[in-house]
Amino acid sequence: MDSKILLLSILVLIFVLSPTIVHGETWRVQIPAGSAEINAPAHYLPSEISVRPGDKVEWGNADTVVHTITSGNLELGLTGIFDSGLMGPGSRYTVTFDEGNIGEIKYFCKLHPWMFGIVNVINLDAGFQIFHNVGSDVSESPVDMAYKVERNLVSVDVDVIRNIITFDFVGKINNDQFTVVLLESLIKNPQSVWINDKQTTNYELTKINDLTTLTMTLGEHVQQVKVIGTDVIGTDVPKEHVLVNQINGITDKKFYESGDEIIISGIIQNPVQLYEISLDVISPKGVTVYHKDIHLIDSTKFTETVPTTGTLRDFGEYDVKITAPSAKSLFLSFEYGTMPDEFQSPLKQMRSGVDSSDVICNEGLELFMKISNGKAVCLSESTGMILMQRGLVDYF
Repeated sequence: MDSKILLLSILVLIFVLSPTIVHGETWRVQIPAGSAEINAPAHYLPSEISVRPGDKVEWGNADTVVHTITSGNLELGLTGIFDSGLMGPGSRYTVTFDEGNIGEIKYFCKLHPWMFGIVNVINLDAGFQIFHNVGSDVSESPVDMAYKVERNLVSVDVDVIRNIITFDFVGKINNDQFTVVLLESLIKNPQSVWINDKQTTNYELTKINDLTTLTMTLGEHVQQVKVIGTDVIGTDVPKEHVLVNQINGITDKKFYESGDEIIISGIIQNPVQLYEISLDVISPKGVTVYHKDIHLIDSTKFTETVPTTGTLRDFGEYDVKITAPSAKSLFLSFEYGTMPDEFQSPLKQMRSGVDSSDVICNEGLELFMKISNGKAVCLSESTGMILMQRGLVDYF
């Protein structure tokens, strides 16, 4: 089941049924030094956060190289919700989220696409957080779980043999209130609760439809809570066939000028005996102007930089073709030419056949979508934020 659908079910129980409140908190995410490396211990700190409508997220580049903060990933492509552009060392980028953004928003760096993070925009009561993808190791349909506790909840494990959900904590806080919303798709009919391997009756269970809320107080030395039911996720969910050697990739921009460098990045999912891929850049005339065999050494990720100077001669749309044995070919495209000093209005661009999400705004303006008709409009950031709060526009 889709995470957004599950979150909507959770929100039936714990939404604040009142007019929209702009919280205005600022959450900070750091791009740490060395994060551009594929095997870096951390790419974003934290890599996943939960915010409320009206909150801001500020990313700071503490690395020594350029990065981007771009909504989407190699599988989704560019989703158009936000894009920082190139962020040099020491620079910052801020996004304000509203109710139109509620749900899970994935983002990544277009230059280093193995760097990815998640912003969850959730209209939860104060103190609640989301633990994502519970049961992912036993089910093709993991669930998102809402909970509230002061100490750190570090893991949620599912035992499909004994029908147990286990919560592991770190931290010593006395009289710590633990509240968790258990979907029936995660565990059915919770019957008993154990603390540090000892059964307890000091808890409350409240059930509304398919949601059961467990509330209990944790003592200072509680490190684990187990909930036993009649059935748990994954016990009867069939595994789907997964295609091996899936290639996903992206170019860092859609439009290049002479002197630019084209950065093509990607990842291989479910690799089986795949050691090399082939990358070709094909001109508007159908001629291969660049070819590279890329060896995958101890990695399923790749990045290739192609210079425009001396490589691209014709203006127009180029194709990127990436092939590999036992894999479906990946096709990407980009435009090469002379960037005009001023672009046509969004209306004229759309009338000429440009998709709304691909409209290019002039310098100083950002691309938004009109809620009323889904069409593109270019606005200053300040005007766009005001209209977003009024529900008139949104990001693509």
